[in-house]
Amino acid sequence: MNLGKLVNLYISDGYEQADAIAKVAQDIVLLKISNSVLNRNVTIKGGVVIHSISNDKRRATRDMDFDFIKYSLDDDSIKSFIKKLNNANDEIKIDINGTIEKLHHQDYDGKRINITIIDNNNYRIDSKLDIGVHKDFDIEQEEYCFNLDIINKSATLLINSPEQIFVEKLKSLLKFVYTSTRYKDIFDFYYLITNCNLNKNKIIDIILNYIQSFESITVP
Repeated sequence: MNLGKLVNLYISDGYEQADAIAKVAQDIVLLKISNSVLNRNVTIKGGVVIHSISNDKRRATRDMDFDFIKYSLDDDSIKSFIKKLNNANDEIKIDINGTIEKLHHQDYDGKRINITIIDNNNYRIDSKLDIGVHKDFDIEQEEYCFNLDIINKSATLLINSPEQIFVEKLKSLLKFVYTSTRYKDIFDFYYLITNCNLNKNKIIDIILNYIQSFESITVP
Protein backbone atom coordinates (compact mmCIF):
# COMPACT_ATOMS: atom_id res chain seq x y z
CA MET A 1 0.00 0.00 0.00
CA ASN A 2 1.52 3.29 -1.16
CA LEU A 3 0.53 6.15 1.17
CA GLY A 4 1.80 8.87 -1.15
CA LYS A 5 -0.32 7.54 -4.00
CA LEU A 6 -3.39 7.43 -1.75
CA VAL A 7 -2.86 11.05 -0.70
CA ASN A 8 -2.66 12.11 -4.36
CA LEU A 9 -5.83 10.18 -5.18
CA TYR A 10 -7.74 12.06 -2.47
CA ILE A 11 -6.32 15.37 -3.74
CA SER A 12 -7.48 14.53 -7.26
CA ASP A 13 -10.89 13.73 -5.76
CA GLY A 14 -11.19 17.29 -4.49
CA TYR A 15 -9.66 17.23 -1.00
CA GLU A 16 -7.19 19.87 0.12
CA GLN A 17 -3.73 18.44 0.77
CA ALA A 18 -3.96 18.55 4.58
CA ASP A 19 -7.41 16.97 4.49
CA ALA A 20 -6.20 14.31 2.05
CA ILE A 21 -3.30 13.38 4.35
CA ALA A 22 -5.66 13.22 7.34
CA LYS A 23 -8.17 11.12 5.38
CA VAL A 24 -5.52 8.55 4.42
CA ALA A 25 -4.40 8.33 8.05
CA GLN A 26 -8.01 7.82 9.18
CA ASP A 27 -8.61 5.15 6.54
CA ILE A 28 -5.52 3.22 7.62
CA VAL A 29 -6.42 3.38 11.33
CA LEU A 30 -10.05 2.39 10.67
CA LEU A 31 -8.95 -0.56 8.55
CA LYS A 32 -6.39 -1.69 11.11
CA ILE A 33 -8.90 -1.50 13.97
CA SER A 34 -11.47 -3.43 11.91
CA ASN A 35 -8.92 -6.17 11.19
CA SER A 36 -7.69 -6.39 14.78
CA VAL A 37 -8.83 -8.55 17.69
CA LEU A 38 -10.00 -5.36 19.43
CA ASN A 39 -12.55 -4.33 16.80
CA ARG A 40 -15.41 -4.61 19.31
CA ASN A 41 -13.54 -2.68 21.99
CA VAL A 42 -13.70 0.57 20.04
CA THR A 43 -16.50 2.92 19.02
CA ILE A 44 -15.67 5.53 16.40
CA LYS A 45 -16.88 9.08 17.10
CA GLY A 46 -16.76 12.67 15.92
CA GLY A 47 -16.18 14.12 12.50
CA VAL A 48 -14.92 10.87 10.98
CA VAL A 49 -18.40 9.39 11.42
CA ILE A 50 -20.28 12.50 10.20
CA HIS A 51 -17.98 12.82 7.19
CA SER A 52 -18.60 9.18 6.28
CA ILE A 53 -22.38 9.14 6.67
CA SER A 54 -22.84 12.51 4.95
CA ASN A 55 -20.28 11.83 2.21
CA ASP A 56 -19.59 15.55 2.17
CA LYS A 57 -16.01 16.72 1.55
CA ARG A 58 -16.82 19.98 3.35
CA ARG A 59 -17.20 17.94 6.55
CA ALA A 60 -13.73 16.43 6.23
CA THR A 61 -11.92 16.49 9.56
CA ARG A 62 -8.28 16.31 10.53
CA ASP A 63 -9.06 14.83 13.94
CA MET A 64 -9.87 11.22 14.77
CA ASP A 65 -11.82 10.45 17.93
CA PHE A 66 -12.88 7.14 19.36
CA ASP A 67 -13.71 5.55 22.69
CA PHE A 68 -12.48 2.32 24.17
CA ILE A 69 -15.21 -0.10 25.29
CA LYS A 70 -14.27 -2.26 28.27
CA TYR A 71 -10.60 -1.56 27.60
CA SER A 72 -8.22 0.40 29.80
CA LEU A 73 -7.06 3.91 28.90
CA ASP A 74 -3.77 3.70 30.77
CA ASP A 75 -0.60 4.30 28.77
CA ASP A 76 0.52 0.65 28.67
CA SER A 77 -2.88 -0.42 27.35
CA ILE A 78 -2.74 2.21 24.62
CA LYS A 79 0.72 1.03 23.60
CA SER A 80 -0.59 -2.54 23.53
CA PHE A 81 -3.53 -1.39 21.40
CA ILE A 82 -1.21 0.13 18.79
CA LYS A 83 0.94 -3.00 18.85
CA LYS A 84 -2.14 -5.11 18.06
CA LEU A 85 -3.01 -2.80 15.16
CA ASN A 86 0.45 -3.47 13.76
CA ASN A 87 -0.14 -7.23 13.76
CA ALA A 88 -2.00 -6.99 10.44
CA ASN A 89 0.09 -8.13 7.49
CA ASP A 90 -0.50 -4.97 5.44
CA GLU A 91 3.04 -3.54 5.18
CA ILE A 92 1.91 -0.45 7.11
CA LYS A 93 3.30 0.40 10.54
CA ILE A 94 2.05 2.83 13.17
CA ASP A 95 4.55 4.40 15.58
CA ILE A 96 3.70 6.48 18.65
CA ASN A 97 5.59 9.79 18.75
CA GLY A 98 6.57 11.31 22.07
CA THR A 99 4.59 10.92 25.25
CA ILE A 100 0.91 10.12 25.58
CA GLU A 101 -0.94 13.30 26.60
CA LYS A 102 -3.87 13.69 28.98
CA LEU A 103 -6.78 15.54 27.43
CA HIS A 104 -9.24 17.91 29.05
CA HIS A 105 -11.09 19.27 26.02
CA GLN A 106 -14.35 21.05 26.87
CA ASP A 107 -16.55 18.22 28.26
CA TYR A 108 -14.18 15.44 27.18
CA ASP A 109 -11.44 13.71 29.16
CA GLY A 110 -9.15 11.20 27.53
CA LYS A 111 -5.72 10.66 26.03
CA ARG A 112 -4.05 11.94 22.87
CA ILE A 113 -1.38 10.06 20.99
CA ASN A 114 0.63 11.50 18.14
CA ILE A 115 1.37 8.84 15.55
CA THR A 116 3.38 8.33 12.39
CA ILE A 117 2.06 5.93 9.76
CA ILE A 118 4.81 4.43 7.58
CA ASP A 119 4.53 2.34 4.41
CA ASN A 120 7.14 -0.04 3.01
CA ASN A 121 8.55 2.79 0.86
CA ASN A 122 9.23 4.74 4.06
CA TYR A 123 6.57 7.33 3.11
CA ARG A 124 5.35 8.88 6.38
CA ILE A 125 2.13 10.52 7.50
CA ASP A 126 1.77 12.22 10.87
CA SER A 127 -1.57 12.22 12.62
CA LYS A 128 -3.12 12.17 16.08
CA LEU A 129 -5.73 10.07 17.86
CA ASP A 130 -7.94 11.33 20.69
CA ILE A 131 -9.16 8.41 22.79
CA GLY A 132 -11.77 8.35 25.53
CA VAL A 133 -13.65 5.64 27.39
CA HIS A 134 -17.24 4.62 26.71
CA LYS A 135 -18.76 4.37 30.19
CA ASP A 136 -22.52 4.12 29.63
CA PHE A 137 -23.14 0.53 28.60
CA ASP A 138 -26.91 1.14 28.53
CA ILE A 139 -26.32 3.00 25.28
CA GLU A 140 -26.05 0.43 22.52
CA GLN A 141 -23.61 0.94 19.69
CA GLU A 142 -24.51 0.44 16.05
CA GLU A 143 -22.48 -1.49 13.52
CA TYR A 144 -21.43 0.66 10.59
CA CYS A 145 -19.45 -0.03 7.43
CA PHE A 146 -16.96 2.68 6.49
CA ASN A 147 -16.38 2.61 2.73
CA LEU A 148 -12.68 3.21 2.14
CA ASP A 149 -13.06 3.60 -1.61
CA ILE A 150 -9.61 4.97 -2.36
CA ILE A 151 -7.92 1.87 -0.95
CA ASN A 152 -10.70 -0.40 -2.23
CA LYS A 153 -11.47 -1.66 1.25
CA SER A 154 -14.16 -1.35 3.89
CA ALA A 155 -14.04 -1.33 7.70
CA THR A 156 -16.98 -2.53 9.78
CA LEU A 157 -16.87 -0.94 13.23
CA LEU A 158 -19.09 0.31 16.04
CA ILE A 159 -20.39 3.87 16.15
CA ASN A 160 -22.87 5.82 18.25
CA SER A 161 -26.41 5.95 16.88
CA PRO A 162 -27.48 9.16 15.08
CA GLU A 163 -29.68 9.95 18.09
CA GLN A 164 -26.74 9.57 20.46
CA ILE A 165 -24.56 11.76 18.24
CA PHE A 166 -27.30 14.41 18.18
CA VAL A 167 -27.76 14.44 21.96
CA GLU A 168 -24.02 14.59 22.69
CA LYS A 169 -23.65 17.58 20.39
CA LEU A 170 -26.73 19.21 21.90
CA LYS A 171 -25.37 18.65 25.41
CA SER A 172 -22.10 20.34 24.47
CA LEU A 173 -23.86 23.27 22.80
CA LEU A 174 -26.10 23.87 25.82
CA LYS A 175 -23.12 23.70 28.15
CA PHE A 176 -20.85 26.10 26.29
CA VAL A 177 -23.41 28.16 24.28
CA TYR A 178 -21.63 31.04 22.50
CA THR A 179 -18.19 30.05 23.85
CA SER A 180 -18.32 26.77 21.90
CA THR A 181 -15.73 26.44 19.14
CA ARG A 182 -17.44 23.48 17.50
CA TYR A 183 -18.78 25.37 14.51
CA LYS A 184 -19.16 22.24 12.40
CA ASP A 185 -21.78 21.04 14.88
CA ILE A 186 -24.28 23.35 13.14
CA PHE A 187 -23.75 21.42 9.89
CA ASP A 188 -24.03 18.18 11.84
CA PHE A 189 -27.34 19.17 13.46
CA TYR A 190 -28.77 20.11 10.07
CA TYR A 191 -27.59 16.90 8.43
CA LEU A 192 -28.81 14.63 11.22
CA ILE A 193 -32.24 16.29 11.34
CA THR A 194 -32.82 16.32 7.58
CA ASN A 195 -31.24 13.01 6.56
CA CYS A 196 -31.13 10.51 9.43
CA ASN A 197 -34.80 10.01 10.30
CA LEU A 198 -34.08 10.58 13.98
CA ASN A 199 -36.23 8.68 16.48
CA LYS A 200 -37.64 11.33 18.83
CA ASN A 201 -38.49 8.81 21.55
CA LYS A 202 -34.94 7.50 21.48
CA ILE A 203 -33.59 11.04 21.78
CA ILE A 204 -35.82 11.66 24.81
CA ASP A 205 -34.65 8.40 26.42
CA ILE A 206 -30.99 9.36 25.93
CA ILE A 207 -31.60 12.83 27.40
CA LEU A 208 -33.39 11.33 30.41
CA ASN A 209 -30.51 8.91 30.86
CA TYR A 210 -28.08 11.84 30.98
CA ILE A 211 -30.28 13.64 33.52
CA GLN A 212 -30.46 10.55 35.73
CA SER A 213 -26.70 10.10 35.54
CA PHE A 214 -26.20 13.74 36.55
CA GLU A 215 -28.65 13.46 39.47
CA SER A 216 -26.87 10.35 40.75
CA ILE A 217 -23.60 12.27 41.22
CA THR A 218 -22.94 12.95 44.90
CA VAL A 219 -21.39 16.34 45.59
CA PRO A 220 -18.91 16.14 48.50
